[in-house]
Amino acid sequence: MKTVFSLLIIGLFIGCSSPSTDIVRTVDGNLKGYQKGNVNYYLGIPFAEAPVGDLRWMEPKPTIKWEGVREATEFGAACMQPTNIGNSLFLELMLDGFGLAWHEKLIINVLAFLSLGQSAEYSEDCLFLNVIAPKEGKNLPVMFWIHGGASRFGSGGESIYLTSKFAEKDVILVTTNYRLGSLGWFAHPKLSAESENNVSGNYGSLDMIAALKWVKNNIQAFGGDPSNVTIFGESAGGQAVGTLLASPYSKGLFHKAISQSGSGIYTTRNLRNDSELISAEEIGIALAEHFGIENNDSTLENLRNIPASEFVQLSDPIKDQELIGSMAQVVDGFLFPEKFHNAYRNGTTHDIPYITGFNANEGTSLFPLFTPKEIFDQTISSGDWLNEFWQSQNVFTDKTDSNMPDELRVYVKSLGLNPYESATQIWGDIFFGGPAYYAAQKRSEDDLTTYMYLFDRAVPSEKQTLGATHALELAYLFGSFFPFVAKDAWDEELSEIMVSDWTYFAKNGIPQGNWPKFSSTNPVFKIYGDKVFESKLDNDELFRALANDIDLNL
Repeated sequence: MKTVFSLLIIGLFIGCSSPSTDIVRTVDGNLKGYQKGNVNYYLGIPFAEAPVGDLRWMEPKPTIKWEGVREATEFGAACMQPTNIGNSLFLELMLDGFGLAWHEKLIINVLAFLSLGQSAEYSEDCLFLNVIAPKEGKNLPVMFWIHGGASRFGSGGESIYLTSKFAEKDVILVTTNYRLGSLGWFAHPKLSAESENNVSGNYGSLDMIAALKWVKNNIQAFGGDPSNVTIFGESAGGQAVGTLLASPYSKGLFHKAISQSGSGIYTTRNLRNDSELISAEEIGIALAEHFGIENNDSTLENLRNIPASEFVQLSDPIKDQELIGSMAQVVDGFLFPEKFHNAYRNGTTHDIPYITGFNANEGTSLFPLFTPKEIFDQTISSGDWLNEFWQSQNVFTDKTDSNMPDELRVYVKSLGLNPYESATQIWGDIFFGGPAYYAAQKRSEDDLTTYMYLFDRAVPSEKQTLGATHALELAYLFGSFFPFVAKDAWDEELSEIMVSDWTYFAKNGIPQGNWPKFSSTNPVFKIYGDKVFESKLDNDELFRALANDIDLNL
């Protein structure tokens, strides 16, 4: 969510006013970054050849080596993404929900616009990563961040990630770009036929794997330990982590993992012959037809000639959702051999320590974007609104007759909210809480080390209405907070606790303190709220029921 989070470190100027680092020798060539205090920053490092022209929708190719010393003091271009939808609406909803005054919102919007000038523009030539490392150190643990943004938006080069927090804990932070939207996940029979493995799609995931291979081959030159890499990500980045756990082609490239508000269980589809959803190849055919591309010998040439800016951005909301909005990881039988809920069920995710979790009020900043109240009131009309809503949310299969868990009705009654407010809350529980609980439960049954957390800290203001909403924990994890948004001394302390917990896990493979492994018999979470403690959730029965529904109906 580039527009939202790029403004969080306003006034941070990079490169020219800071001393240069020593030259670092990578396998592709020499690099020179910049230094601030005891932290070195290397930005805009290419990890693969530009995926343009004939390389569009191809597996990333090795970087072309360069001569001399490459300046690594500015972010590389962000990957192509829509600019007419998404981020601006999310930002407005967040600012309203934080209870800001009109003039404060105006200033933030202006700063957001101005801060875009600090980052490179969007481009297909976007396969860059960034390394932030302590000035001194050897064999340091590495944390590899995968950004969120619905698999359509965002960048590893957002200002919020330009933090020294991890380096101060003697951990190297790597952030990466990956292809997005219809350039990152587009599948088509012609592309599959072109592939030696008869598959297409998953170019964004292949980019992540290529970046991890770059880390394996180069991070030692920055003081890092290639045998101690932790991947972590939020939202679509959390989904990326959860899906990479199930890929045989990522095995050995990372050694611990953290998924924040993302799993991959609900938002993926088969490459072809999908009995429950329209397949990825069928979506690709429909998208090609939308652009007037016929199925013939020139299909791929014609598709690759469409300007990237046009291909990633549709204005029609129905076509946008059907043709691009639902693009994400594809179960192709190759990179991802099976549906991800089956990977967790069958015990085929990597046997490494894993933390997964979610925020207490995920839906408050997302559900209104997808279903405004007026639409909800028009479409949910029966006396039993809750059951009607439950059936309407089975959007990832054709099964529209699953039995709503009794625990959900009890939970909604306990909320004491009107139907729309209740729907907003349970939407987040269904799509974030339930899948995370399911993944942890299934892994624990196979004795795969897994821990769970809940982020439950709201902005400390009587005016706020969002609670612990989607993506709010990023401000704490990266130590950056919105201007004008209320915070107190506890928020700074909570930020320090979260960074310490994440980096301790990266160093040691176990959490610090009394955070026990998750299991069905001991479903304990670490809760980051107005205090930090380990506990079973008050509404554990709800999440257990939602996980059981996944088991029964997917």
